[in-house]
Order: sequence, then C-alpha cells, then structure tokens
Amino acid sequence: MSSRDKVLAEHRERSAFVYARQSSPAQVLHNRTSTERQFELVDRAASLGWSATQIELVAEDLGQSGKFSENRDGFQRLAAAVSLGRVGAVFMLEASRLARSSADWHRLLEIACLTRTLIVDESTVYDPRDPNDRLVLGMKGTMADFELVWLRQRMDGGRWHLARKGELRVHTPLGYVYEGNRLVFDPDEEVRRAVALLFERFGRAASCGDLVRDFVANNLRFPSRHGDRIVWKPLTKNRALFLLRNPVYTGTYVYGRHRSDTILEDGQRRQRVAERTMTDWPVVIRDTHPGYISWEQFMSNRERVNDGRPARSSGRAHGAPRDGAALLQGILLCGRCSAHLDTLHPGTNGRYVAYACRPLLLGQKTDGCLRVPGRYVDGPIVSFVLSTLTKDNLEAATKVVEILEEEDAALNHQWKLRIERAQYEAKRAERQYDACEPANRVVARTLETRWNDKLAELERIEREHQELKQRRRLELNDIDRQRILGLADDLPKLWRSDKTTDRDRKVLLRMLLQEVGVTQIDVPRQVLRLRLLWHTHAVTDIEVDLPAPGTRSKSPKWRVVGTTAPAQIESVR
Repeated sequence: MSSRDKVLAEHRERSAFVYARQSSPAQVLHNRTSTERQFELVDRAASLGWSATQIELVAEDLGQSGKFSENRDGFQRLAAAVSLGRVGAVFMLEASRLARSSADWHRLLEIACLTRTLIVDESTVYDPRDPNDRLVLGMKGTMADFELVWLRQRMDGGRWHLARKGELRVHTPLGYVYEGNRLVFDPDEEVRRAVALLFERFGRAASCGDLVRDFVANNLRFPSRHGDRIVWKPLTKNRALFLLRNPVYTGTYVYGRHRSDTILEDGQRRQRVAERTMTDWPVVIRDTHPGYISWEQFMSNRERVNDGRPARSSGRAHGAPRDGAALLQGILLCGRCSAHLDTLHPGTNGRYVAYACRPLLLGQKTDGCLRVPGRYVDGPIVSFVLSTLTKDNLEAATKVVEILEEEDAALNHQWKLRIERAQYEAKRAERQYDACEPANRVVARTLETRWNDKLAELERIEREHQELKQRRRLELNDIDRQRILGLADDLPKLWRSDKTTDRDRKVLLRMLLQEVGVTQIDVPRQVLRLRLLWHTHAVTDIEVDLPAPGTRSKSPKWRVVGTTAPAQIESVR
C-alpha cells in the first residue's frame, strides 16, 4: 500500500498537526535550515489532501529539549488533541522531533493507534494500527532515545580523558587565570591578596560567620568573577564557604566532586546535585598549579567548617561556639555510649546549665548514660585549664603582638591596593577626557562627569580608610604592647573580665581541648570521671566528687588522677 493510499477520507475530515521542535535557542538562531524544513511540512500536508484551514502548525517547542515532555507545551497540546480524536495525522521531520524519550514516544503511538491517527514524516506515511508500521515506528523512537545516550557517552569519554590528565578546563576559580590548560595566579594583585587574606583571617577566626563579620567590620570588599569582569562586593558566608571547601586552592586538580541525579519530586523530574565524599573523588592530582594554602591547612579548614555547622543539621555535635553559659557545649561525650551530650537549661528562665546524654533525652535509655549539672563539669575543667596556662606555659602567647601587627599590616595593604585601583581609575578617566576634542561637547560632558565620579569615589575610599585607622588604631604603641603582655601573665583576670564573653571563653577552651569524655562512677563512691583529650593528643583524667543524694555542693572538689603524654600514647600504638 502506497503512502497516499493510507490517507483516508476520515483522516482528511480531521485536522493535520505539523510539529516543529529544535533542542536549544542557539539551534533556532543558527540552524535556520532545519526550521525551514519543518515548516515546509505544511506543504506536504496540503499535498496529501488537507486544506489550509485544517493544518495547524505547533511551534511552541522551538528551543526545547525533547528528552522529557514536562516543559513542552506544544507536545502536550498535540497529545491532548490526538487523544480527543481531533487529529487525522501528525507531521514531523523525524521521530526525534516528537520525543527523545521512549516512554513518551510509545505512549503517543498507543493513543494514535486507538484514535486512528497517522504519523507522517518527510518521505513516508505510517499507520500505527499496521503491525509493520508500528514496528518501524517503535524502532525509530528507540533509536532517537538511544542517540542521546551515544552522544553523551562520546562526550563524557572525551571529557574524562582530559580530566584524568588534569587538562580539562573547568570554571576559572577566583584568584587564578588560565595559561593554556594550566592555572596560574591572577595577575591582579588586589584579587590575589583578597583571596589570601580570606584564608589568613579564617585561620584565626572562631567560625566562618566570624570571618564574614570581620570583613564587614573592616569594610573589606571581596571579588567575584562575572565572565571576564571582576566585581567587588561584600563577602557573604556562602562565598566564603565555597572557597574554604574548594581543594583547588591547595594546588590540587580535582574533578568529579559533585554528581547530578534525576529524581521524581511532586510528579516532576528534578535535577539534584550532591557532593561526593573525598574518598569518592574520581580524579585527584596534586601539585598541578601554585596554591594559596597547603593540603593540611585545607583539611583543617574543611574540618572546622563541618564542625561549625549546626549539630542537628550536620549530624555532628560540635557546632560553632555560640553565646550561652554552657562552656563545653559540643565537645562533651558520654563515657558510656560515646554519644554527644546535649545542653539543657533547667530552672527559672533557664538560669542553670546541665548536660545530658542524647539517647537518654530521646527516650533510648541506656544503662550508665547520665545527666549532670554543668557546674560539676565546667568548673573543674576551667580551673584546671587556667592553672595549666601559667606564665611558663604561655611563651607563645607573647606572640600575640606580632600576630596583631601582621593582621593590621595585611589589612592596611589591602586598603592601599584598593586606593591604588581607585587612583588608576581616576587617572584613566582624566586621560580619556584630555584625549577628547574640546569642541565635541557631547562626548566631553560625558567624560567629564565620569572623571568627577571617579575622583569622588577615590575621595570616599580614602576617607573610609582614615576613619577605619582611627577606629582600630592599627599602629600599636609601646603601652599597648605592655598591656597585651600583661594580660598573658594574668589569664584568670582576663577570663573573669566583664568584657570577655562566654563565646570568647568557649573559643579558648576549644583551641586547647578536642573532646571531653564524661563518666559517672558509683563505686566505691560517687564521682565524675572527666577525660580531657587535648589537641596535642595528650590525655588528662580528672575526678570530681559528687554530693550525696539530697545535698548540694556549690564548689565541687576535684583532683587530677592521671596524665598521659603524646609520646606515651604513640609508644602504646
């Protein structure tokens, strides 16, 4: 049976839908021949017997991918018309124009078979009710579906081949530029110093939030790349986290840190991007380009960022140090089940502090899990730490003056670079104005306004810098140095000062202590065993006497019962 013989009077009584689609706006713009060929199917429909009023062109999906049908209004309108029996024939250039999904394609064929709708391409008329035509249409739909798979496999193969050699160019990270396929430091000194300053300040900040607040307090701007342009704006927490968690700043080439999965959400397909764990990164090549920090510093930053996230959202218990009287919040462990101790605030208006094992609070009571008032934990540990940090053990503390001077010098340098850039912009505007012909007042007025704006911007930046210097007193005098060294000699006085917040105290304790295990012992007497794990890997055991039932002790008695040095621990290992 010829193609024309398949077109019956019942088909011509209904409409003919001509479906046109291209996968992207770029194809619509540049591949005009394909669009014209699809539109010419209107003439083919007319040649098969449909009048001009019966032919409907469906062109809503020009620039839409055929992989799914959700976002294709034209395809959905076509499918609805076919299911209602209004369509006698569907005209398309090829099967892939209608659908790149086998599910969508075969669903449309099933509906067309029930409604006696023909499928027509450039050369052939297909009747879905005919077994041979149905077989051919099914094969064409399957090939259109797998064509995307083949294309993706070839493209992915080439991309991974370059990635495994460290030569695949990815988005240019801030602070770098590409020379060929290799990253080098950005030639813009202000950009380089801003990136370096972020890592330097985070090394001394308590959390990422503190880092951002420090930048805001000092009115420091941070660069952001927009194409080939660098835009300067205030640092945000998300921006800081992105840099701190990115291994490229260690001089390491990493590819495949994230994976993309298609999921079904509310009946719609969604793309979900998830971060792989470090052990699952497929490509890691060290020392491929210069780095801003070492790999060890990156790992430390990453750990601090993870620890700084809220405990219940991150699955960790540390969290960033926050306000509140619970000085050891986040670093206490139950000596029985190793779960973290949560903080409670019993009493009127929550004026007391208590620690309790998390499974105990969740109703998963375990023998030996505890709930203990905070004064029996915080008091002894704070007393022991302050007694340990004597003048003899505070030799490094005297370097605080050097640290402050280094920080202020880095801050001052960043401001000088900013002023230097503003001076350059003003000089450049002046040169443009001087190069303009005086008689050309239309251009001269614009250039003069731009020059005045640049001069005003320079004046504003210099004024802000002077105000900041007066507010911070960036240069330390001899009296300031002596006061700082005096505080190192009397740490307990600094600890008890009204100007020292609970958050500051928590930061100090966390700088010294990694974790503290808490165990209650009932025999031969009731005591709390506190096992302090220092960041030096030394371990100290403290026993705290618990009061008898029905009594209360405001000043718990405690004693050190053992200390294990790191060398001894290493010997045991």
